Amino acid sequence: MTTNDANQTSPANQISLLAYLAYKFGGQTETIATEALGYILSRSEAARNALRETIRIGGVDVGRIARVQTEVIGEKMERVDLSAYDDAGEERVLIEAKFWAGLTGNQPDTYLKRLLQNKNPSALLFVAPESRLVTLWAELGRLANDGGFGLGAGTVATGLQGAVVNNGPHRLVLTSWRAMLGAMASRASVEGDSSAERGIIELNGLCEQEDSDAFLPLRTDELGPQFARRMPHFIKLTEDARKDKRVRPFVTRTYPIHSATNSHGRYLTLVDDVPVWFGVRYDLWAKRGDTPLWLVIRRTPFDWAADFNEVKSCLEPLIIRDPNILDDPEGLLIPFFLPTGVEREEALESVAAYLAKVADLLSRSPQPASEQGP
Repeated sequence: MTTNDANQTSPANQISLLAYLAYKFGGQTETIATEALGYILSRSEAARNALRETIRIGGVDVGRIARVQTEVIGEKMERVDLSAYDDAGEERVLIEAKFWAGLTGNQPDTYLKRLLQNKNPSALLFVAPESRLVTLWAELGRLANDGGFGLGAGTVATGLQGAVVNNGPHRLVLTSWRAMLGAMASRASVEGDSSAERGIIELNGLCEQEDSDAFLPLRTDELGPQFARRMPHFIKLTEDARKDKRVRPFVTRTYPIHSATNSHGRYLTLVDDVPVWFGVRYDLWAKRGDTPLWLVIRRTPFDWAADFNEVKSCLEPLIIRDPNILDDPEGLLIPFFLPTGVEREEALESVAAYLAKVADLLSRSPQPASEQGP
């Protein structure tokens, strides 16, 4: 396996099939996650047992969960994401799957009223990203109290909170996708339910992807001036590097700076009109490496004078030595790692030298396959 093959199959650089399809077909992530969860629970007793245990940790044992149904409409026309039933057909658990959308007008009051109609121990379970638990639990408590429900002391566990509702056998429970799916995957593995385990892994991949892209609650330290001061420095490093005397001979054309939600940089053409993009890529910085500076050689750029595979062949010595260079569906992604603990001139020296190395390799015609080394 070549280094590039390893990069393509590395778990760190992949998203789950479910996450890919959710992105490809326009989002609706909560709906897709709800249906996937319903599918898993409907077909796996191991997953249902894990769900029962999660709710038990939240403060109530609802008994055996015999079946699960999605989008069950109640008397007030409220539509719950999932309902879980016992052997007698009684609704014992209402489940709401959340990511970052706000609570609806029915949440949680209408669902709690529906829950209280059942005299048996039962639970209203919200599932949300781990990083949203604190803020969502506070909001659920406020809305429940405003609606006249008394929430008593409950359970606090890793990735889970629970509270008694109106001093009865009912509980309001909030848990994270990570905690719930982790428990389901472990139970499915122990009980040999490989099909459910694979489905849970896919769903967890969707949840992790959704969490990584979310607008998380701001922290005080994130609003300080440090990041704002750094960004112009990163951008100027790329501009000064392309003007460096070692790089200038290779630059045949320069295009205007372009800013987008995920990037700030410009296209250049190097040597034999090979178009590259060079600048700050926020998305790649967040997901793929510890650097804001990236050079991208696209597979299908706007003006392609050279064959992508030939260009890639020119860079093969660099690719083999550096496992951080990623052969991606977008193209070849080349990170520029900045040295730490040095002054600006040394940082610029590093960026310019690496850019010159890339350009120098592109200037060499690729050797025929028979003349290349092993």
